[in-house]
This record gives sequence, structure tokens and C-alpha cells, in this order.
Amino acid sequence: MHLTIEELASGGDGLAREESGRVVFVPGALPGEKVRAKLAQAKRDFGRAELLEVVEASPDRVRPVCPLFGECGGCQLQHLEYAAQVEAKAAWVRRALSRLGDLPPLVKVPSPKAWEWRHRVRLSVGRQGLGFLAAASRRVVPVEVCPVAAPEVNRLLPGLAQGLAKMDTRHVSYLEILAGEKRSLATVGLDRGRSLSNRWRGELRRLCRSAGAAATRLEQGGAVEPWERTPETGVDYWQEDGLTLSAYPNEFVQANFGANRELIRLVLGAAASAPEGGVLELYSGGGNFTLPLAKQGRAVLAVEGDPESHASAKVLAQREGLSGQVELRQAEVAGTAAELADQGRGFALALLDPPRTGAKEVMPSLAALAPHRIIYISCHPAALARDAAMLLQAGYAMHSLAVVDMFPHTGHTEAVLVLDRA
Repeated sequence: MHLTIEELASGGDGLAREESGRVVFVPGALPGEKVRAKLAQAKRDFGRAELLEVVEASPDRVRPVCPLFGECGGCQLQHLEYAAQVEAKAAWVRRALSRLGDLPPLVKVPSPKAWEWRHRVRLSVGRQGLGFLAAASRRVVPVEVCPVAAPEVNRLLPGLAQGLAKMDTRHVSYLEILAGEKRSLATVGLDRGRSLSNRWRGELRRLCRSAGAAATRLEQGGAVEPWERTPETGVDYWQEDGLTLSAYPNEFVQANFGANRELIRLVLGAAASAPEGGVLELYSGGGNFTLPLAKQGRAVLAVEGDPESHASAKVLAQREGLSGQVELRQAEVAGTAAELADQGRGFALALLDPPRTGAKEVMPSLAALAPHRIIYISCHPAALARDAAMLLQAGYAMHSLAVVDMFPHTGHTEAVLVLDRA
């Protein structure tokens, strides 16, 4: 079948339409291209096709840097010129939010680095070796050099791959690297319910150390080893205005340190122009926004459900002398927001950075709390649109909108929507 690609769908697939009007997704095809494709999946409302040939190429098509592109499932857009990627991601956000009404001017923030940006990498371990999963598969594609990974990550990969090849890795599910300028740390995921000897665990630690990891943390069945959080056991990712933020192994931190710094600056700018008063931060993680806001002079009540991230935020607040500016609660977010609303608490500013599924269950309580300004950070534009619609119905108006390319060459992006109480 011959198709003309109309646009790049959210996620990175080319989107075309058959004569019948049915939408067809074509991975690897770009807007404006004429392609020859083979229908691989046919549903009533949509289809998926395999790209066979690009008959007329887009001027934005480039040669992928990675020889594994198309086989490895880590990247979807290496064949699209980087500036065009940023434009495409802005279009995804604009399209997802368009039903909300007139949008504010959209600010586009590219990643400071289009390559070598990824400081946190999780790799799968399988019979094929150490690498990333193939697209739509559980097959491991071995990787010894990844062009989107930071140099500090790539320095570890060959040694890790060679060492694992000599070990019995049937009980290892993943290996995560957290890398910074001063040190790199490893987390190794082990099968749930396996009784593994201390000798075997020691061999695993020695393997990671010989590959270049300063220390290794083991995780088994969701339980992680205790970790002493000191300046020497973490990786620094923010150092501005006399404040240092550190990340620790097996805890969430944005993988793109450079783009995350741009994201923090966006949040601080939006907070600086908000009315004075306290801040409620939901899904606060390890203090990524909490502590810069506190450094700005704000009193912050930060709520996070994950005990490991909460512990890191507490340690960092003490280390940086900001404990008096922050109240850190380790609690379920939706329930805590409801309790605060019932108590009649007031906040000048609310900030939330929920997981990909969004924060639908929090919206009624957030509307009842009625902060003057809300900053909503989202990695899923459709979930953001759904939740923002509830806030607009509650009397808020959109103030500003930005797209931060946190994930170059992938089908993901980050949006920042600021809403003010009308």
C-alpha cells in the first residue's frame, strides 16, 4: 500500500489515512513523506503498518547516528532532524490541549544536549547480554555504546557487559547506572523470591566496581538495600545559588540533567511571579523542586509517597540548611490533599509533577484548596489535558505553557502548564 504521511503522532509514529478514512500508524515515517508500507495490524478504527520504502523523503530526514536504531527500542526519532523533533513535540502538546480553548503562547525549550544527555540508564539483562529491549519485544538488544547516554555511562558499559557474560545472570533482571562527573553508581535488580548467596552477591559487586562503579545497590522484589546518603554516595545534578542537589541509586531523578536544570529554572520563574505565601508541592520526589523553592525563600509543604525519595529529600534539606523552610511528608498524595482541603489550609502556590497517569484523583482537592497559582508538570499531554480541564471548570485560567524536551530522539516530552485562579 502507498501512503502519504500527514503528521507525526504522539509517540513518534507517522500518521496516514487510507482512502476509507481509517488512520494508519507507520513507525519510521515522517510528515510529508510518500511511503510504501505493508499493513501489519488492522483494527476497525486504526491500523499499523510496516514501512517498506520511503518513496519521497522529508527534508527533515537525517541518517540515524546509532547503528542499532530501528532494532533497539530506546529511541524512535533519530531519523528526524533535532529542531524538527522539538517542533513535533510542541505540536503534540498543543494538539492535546487544544480542546481546552485558547492556549497561551507556547515556549519551546530544547535539551541543552541533543546527544550524551542521559545520566540515568536502566538496561535489561538477558541471554543475549546487557542492553535495551527491542521495540515491542522482550528480546534484549546488546549495547556497549549508546549515543544518547552520557560519557560517564558509556565508560561502564563494556566492562559490565563483559563481566556479566562470565557470570550466571539467570537471577538478574536489570542493571541501572546513575552517572555524574565525580562518580557513577549501579543498581542491580534481582529476581523476587530467590535465595542468593553472599558470595554470589559479592561477585556481582566486584564486577560493577571493576567496570567503574563507585558502589552498587541491590534490589530484590521491590526491596532495596539500605543506603547511607552522603555527598560521597550520591551524584550531584544541580549546583546553583549555593544549593547542591544529589541523586541516589534506585530512586527517581530526571535522566537528562541539563534539561532538568532548565525545568527547575522555569518553575522558579513561575513561582517568583506568583503571590507571596506558602507552597504545596505534590509528588515532590527527592526535592528536585522543593529545595530550590525553599532557597528562593518559600515555605514549602512537600508530599511524596515513596519512602526512599522522601528520605533523600529529608537528608538534602538538612545538609543544605533548609529544614526550617520545608515540611516533608511521606504520605499518599490524594488523601493528604483531601485532608489539607478539609482543614481549610491556604497556599499561594501549588506545584505538582505526577507520574505518567496524571493526577485526576487530586484535582477536586486541589480546586478546593484554591491556590492562587498552579504549576502542573506532565510527561503525558493527554493526562495533562484531562486534569487541566477540571481546573478550568473550577475557575482557573491558563497563564503560560512550555514544552521542555527532556528526552531527545524519543517519543516523549515534558510540558509545564501554569494556571491562575480567575
